[in-house]
Amino acid sequence: MNPSSEQLAAGPAIARTIQLAADLAVLTARVAGRADIAERARAVGRQAPPLAEADAAAYSDYLRTGSEEDRNRTIELPLRMADLAADAAELAAEAAAAAEGAVGGDAKVGALLAEAAARAAALLVRANGGGEAAEAATGRAARAAARV
Repeated sequence: MNPSSEQLAAGPAIARTIQLAADLAVLTARVAGRADIAERARAVGRQAPPLAEADAAAYSDYLRTGSEEDRNRTIELPLRMADLAADAAELAAEAAAAAEGAVGGDAKVGALLAEAAARAAALLVRANGGGEAAEAATGRAARAAARV
């Protein structure tokens, strides 16, 4: 199956990265015996695919219509992704701290991926006219990644 160009766009790629980061936090949390962290990370991961689909649709709609309403969606959705990425980074850092030794490596990678996703989402927010609206989320993600 070949994905459409919209599915290969930056927004869906960011959402997939968030899901990967959350999945790595789940893995580490389970191994560390922290079902609470694992469940919270699963909940974050479940939110990513709908954002990927919504962002792909928003981008496609904006390219087709050029309307202000559709442009606003190309800001709102990456902004939500930035916040979700920050959540994933914080959970991954928490899972890494709960693990002993090399077991925490997966969650550490997850925290770094989530930070990158937050920064990428913030870039889209800026590029689409949303200014620095994602700054708080990128700060949260960076602080979480710095703990690993």
